Amino acid sequence: MKTHHDRDRAPLIACAAALIAVLFPGMAKAQSLTFIYVAPTSAIRTAFGAAAVADTGFLTVGYAQVRLTAANEATFKTTAPANLGRTYDALKSGTPVRRRLDQILQISGGLVDLTVALVDDRTSISPNSQFADMPRGDGSLYVWPAAWVSPVGARYRGFIGLGTSAADSITNTEAGGWKSWEGTIMHECSHTQFVGEKTKWGSVNIVYGGDGNHWYSEILGEQELTFEEGLGTFFGLVDNPDWPRQALVPFFRNAGERYKVESWSVLAGNAEMWNSPHTERDETPPVSTPARPGLYAVRSYRWQSVPGFFVLFNENTSTAFHYYFWSHANGNRDSSFAMIRRSAAAMSQNRRRRNLAFAVNRLSLQLEDFAATPAGAAAKQAGTLTSSMFPYALLDVLTHFGMTDEKYKREDLVNYPDRNPKAATDYWARRAAVRQLVQADLSANPIRIDEAVRAVHDYFRTPDTILATGGP
Repeated sequence: MKTHHDRDRAPLIACAAALIAVLFPGMAKAQSLTFIYVAPTSAIRTAFGAAAVADTGFLTVGYAQVRLTAANEATFKTTAPANLGRTYDALKSGTPVRRRLDQILQISGGLVDLTVALVDDRTSISPNSQFADMPRGDGSLYVWPAAWVSPVGARYRGFIGLGTSAADSITNTEAGGWKSWEGTIMHECSHTQFVGEKTKWGSVNIVYGGDGNHWYSEILGEQELTFEEGLGTFFGLVDNPDWPRQALVPFFRNAGERYKVESWSVLAGNAEMWNSPHTERDETPPVSTPARPGLYAVRSYRWQSVPGFFVLFNENTSTAFHYYFWSHANGNRDSSFAMIRRSAAAMSQNRRRRNLAFAVNRLSLQLEDFAATPAGAAAKQAGTLTSSMFPYALLDVLTHFGMTDEKYKREDLVNYPDRNPKAATDYWARRAAVRQLVQADLSANPIRIDEAVRAVHDYFRTPDTILATGGP
């Protein structure tokens, strides 16, 4: 299954950021969330009048845009497709969706001013528009949900394109229906909070491989962007219980070939990954050139066949890690969600920290800090406190204990964290016992992933596993 599609957009980002700064100059003074409605020029002019139209055709040829305000909201609601109006209503201040969104928008520390474009793309948008796009069956293009963020002085400008075609399709086909669309919005908004470099390669297409897309099942070319994609999907599922139940957990229960690597991926040059046990099929390349003619190969791997380190290069690993931490830590999803947001904030301006080993570090530190408080002591007495070693074990479960001690420790220290939890030392004495505890669950078919995580969490609730800042 393909997920959110992106392409190289650096020139467009700079140009669009400059346009938005001109159209809405007050937005750079404080964090803001602004909506624009984008539709065919004739429809905009008919509904809003020629004077209300801003920069006709800039975002995509044949379309115009107008900023949405209290004064023209009623006109928008009677003109726009139903799901665009519903999207706008869901994101108003005070709604449950907006409250969740406001939490996500604090990851950057309030440094990002965000513009959301609501696009009536029932008529094909133009190629090379300011939006990410996907083709319909007849070859016409519609807006694919995607986000970008770029610096504007000391702040950042974020932009998200949301089209009615994607809203209709996702609502009608994905787990959770409308909640899946709301989750898509959360996913894209989270992307705007991770500023600066997005990838060490300079191009997301290199990370995504030959087709310029990323799939839920794909092992991609690096950890950083993969981590961010998976974390965004986690933010989208917290209010949509159908998504983990119908998509995420079944993926991890699948003992068959569920991971993919393209022959045009940078990982095809890594013999350890590329030559792990697999099957292979040829596909027609998305773009055929004299340098890359003919077919390209896609290899499929079982979970247990993927070297543990490379499981970190699949976005579902990040999603599942945060989902299971949120579901179990301290028996309190609100507090565990806050811990995840604080962990993300520590990564928001540094691409090199966007990986699961650093998330383990940040979450373990927070668990130890909480354990040292009176509330933590009470939770320990009640048996609801989670050990700071749980994040270490959780990542081990999700990578089938496929990293050696030395490899895992090296990954844990690769970003030179400013603090290390006690768990970073104490976990290794328990690792073999934890592996033995869940070995049967991880070897089963289907894989008993929920049971394995639950067993590990129960193990790391016992009093002798609890570590606290400044304590034993």
